[in-house]
Amino acid sequence: MKVTSVETFVLGAAPEEVYWGARTWSATSGRPLVEYPPEARRRYVYSDTIDTVLVRVATADGAVGWGESKAPVGARATAAIVDDLLAPLVVGTRLDEITATWERMYAGMRVRGHDTGFWLEALAGVDIALWDAWGRTLGQPLSALLGGRFRDTVPVYASGVPGAPAGSGEAGQEQVRAEASRLRERGFGAVKVAIGVAPADDVASVGTVRSVFGPDASVFADAAGQYELPQALRVGRALAELDAGFFEMPLPPEDIDGYARLAAALDLPLALDSLATRHRALQFLRTGGLHVLQPDVCRAGGITETMRIAALADAFGAQATPHVSIGSPIHVAASVQCAAAMPNFSIMEFWVGTNPLAVIAPDALAPSGSAITVPTGPGLGVTVDESAVRTLAATSSK
Repeated sequence: MKVTSVETFVLGAAPEEVYWGARTWSATSGRPLVEYPPEARRRYVYSDTIDTVLVRVATADGAVGWGESKAPVGARATAAIVDDLLAPLVVGTRLDEITATWERMYAGMRVRGHDTGFWLEALAGVDIALWDAWGRTLGQPLSALLGGRFRDTVPVYASGVPGAPAGSGEAGQEQVRAEASRLRERGFGAVKVAIGVAPADDVASVGTVRSVFGPDASVFADAAGQYELPQALRVGRALAELDAGFFEMPLPPEDIDGYARLAAALDLPLALDSLATRHRALQFLRTGGLHVLQPDVCRAGGITETMRIAALADAFGAQATPHVSIGSPIHVAASVQCAAAMPNFSIMEFWVGTNPLAVIAPDALAPSGSAITVPTGPGLGVTVDESAVRTLAATSSK
């Protein structure tokens, strides 16, 4: 049961279409932004390829587990953290002491202030791999090890529709309408819209999507921290009129007080995915600044910390739902297992793009209509094709 090896694989492959978030918020998108804050504060780095880091752990008993460290950019840096710093802490530990192993990994860089970002993302991949190996050792799905499932299917929303560019007028809205119609035709009953470009255009985009999906669908909006407080108030009030499901990351995630003020002023749930640990989540919950917590299992310290964040949210009467966005089938599988075991869960994100990393899992989970069936097989419940992983990693390194 002792861990004998920890191995990383840096993967990257070109998608058939540009990721929807990159189309809206990338530093190289070329799409105009208007109004305050200045553009220098509102552009993010995206890769031209879909990148991630897979983690493989093996035990003396022959069990193998797979995990994923979220690495949409800087994947080699994440892999180096696992290889150079985390693996020495994990090799020799037992699978039946995963929480203790998590604490050893987290404490490793605490004295240097590393409680989020690359450190937690790297840690997440190792943690998921340990849980997968433990589940396979016991012959049980992860949801069973997490206390049992509350649901056999996990509802998902389509992620997502890029909002219209600033100043694009009716032509921009027609493009939004076309993309929303395509997702509606695929059977999705819920969808998320990327906004944060210009308040008037953003509200119009959500209104267009609402008109396509109808009054009974769930329509969510993600501003990626692009607004300052007066803009977020104005947009949030309009989104409430459109019966939006939640308003994701309306402000930069470091503005904890701003979230509290915004939540107090709006009749609309606020959501946030940039929560790497329960400690940051607690800051928001104490101020009443969040109603929906979106821990990303491949970013927020893995399965161990994601379930802690969900339990903490539940204690404050808030919902929890895994953030997914881009990644491999391991990311989706780990998220589904967590979602099945969360009592305060309602709906999960699912990236609708054609995923070039899907080749690593022949039985990758995908929605039927607007839900994913929770697998009953051991561990993550999906099969990882190791030869495909190694082939893709070799190609990615060139």
